[in-house]
Amino acid sequence: MSNIAAIEIFPVHLPMIRSFSFASGSAGKAGGRAPHIFVKLTDSDGGVGWGEGRPVTGWSPETLETVTSTLRGYLAPAVIGLPVTDRWGLHRAMQRAIGRGPSMGQPIARAALDMALHDLLAKRAGLSLRAFLGGSDQHNRMALSYTLTGHDRASIGEEMEAGQAAGFLHFNFKAAVAPETDVEVAETVKERIAVGGFVWADANQGYQLHNARRVGQVFESIGVDVLEQPLPADQFEQMRSLRSSTAIPLAVDEASVGPADFLRYAAAGLVDYLVVKITRSGGIWPTLQQIAIAEAGGLPLLVSGLTDGFLTKLAVCQTALAYGFAGPAALNGSQFTDESAIFPTKREIEYNGTVHLSDAPGIGVQPDEDALRTFVV
Repeated sequence: MSNIAAIEIFPVHLPMIRSFSFASGSAGKAGGRAPHIFVKLTDSDGGVGWGEGRPVTGWSPETLETVTSTLRGYLAPAVIGLPVTDRWGLHRAMQRAIGRGPSMGQPIARAALDMALHDLLAKRAGLSLRAFLGGSDQHNRMALSYTLTGHDRASIGEEMEAGQAAGFLHFNFKAAVAPETDVEVAETVKERIAVGGFVWADANQGYQLHNARRVGQVFESIGVDVLEQPLPADQFEQMRSLRSSTAIPLAVDEASVGPADFLRYAAAGLVDYLVVKITRSGGIWPTLQQIAIAEAGGLPLLVSGLTDGFLTKLAVCQTALAYGFAGPAALNGSQFTDESAIFPTKREIEYNGTVHLSDAPGIGVQPDEDALRTFVV
């Protein structure tokens, strides 16, 4: 049995091609740089797996510096020498190295390492990641949701026209700008979206309870399909109050870091979906536990990311497709970040608003390492 032999960390800045702001902060501006951390895990037989993390400081307390130092100084030393098959042991070792508070500590750093191990294991087994997780290679397409950034009828109309021309059926928008603005955006999206399209409003913790009630009721009448994270992540009782005042389907994101977080919301009947987000949840292994809770509670999935990179996008798609979920997936990194230099085959996989997966072993793609090194900071 091979063991984890070496772990290399690549902190990089990738070019931002569009600006992206939301209620709690910004993922970056056009012409700026987006922080990503890549992890290369090598086992004692020479096998290699790749993982990635994307810290966004307005959304998460982790940064490029903290993820890099946590991986190099704590998590990587803690797991060197472990059998590569011991995913449970990997997370136990990471937990001993970086403990938890109310939720797990440093989930983005953990997710990058966990992802790399899963990539390696699936390659070793000669299986795509979704097949390795127990799914079928016949499930190989994930419909994406186009992220709208405008805040008025005209700009939303222009963006939707561009998204539909690029093959997108589903659309998500950032809410909690102002109640009147949010309603105008929702009405515009609902008016223009094609039959079968999914309308997804994400507030990123931006509402106070009175506005969440007001907007939620209007969204419900408009036909918005889900309202995600309307209230601050630590306001559990406010979510209970909101649930009693509107029937719009609800989901949480920032409030559901680990399986225990999601169990609490699901058991209380406060959510209608599990939002699958590997980087938020500490990796594929704890995400599988969240999915098990959702299935036990009869709750469907949604897939999300926050300008995560292409490697993460495929890992999330592989994980969700293992459970038969084919979209919508709000995995919007391609709209905002230029990764063409490190993933030159990207356009062969993602096109027409859809991710098309092959049966290649592992996640299905890995960065061009020489090109990657040119972006290291």
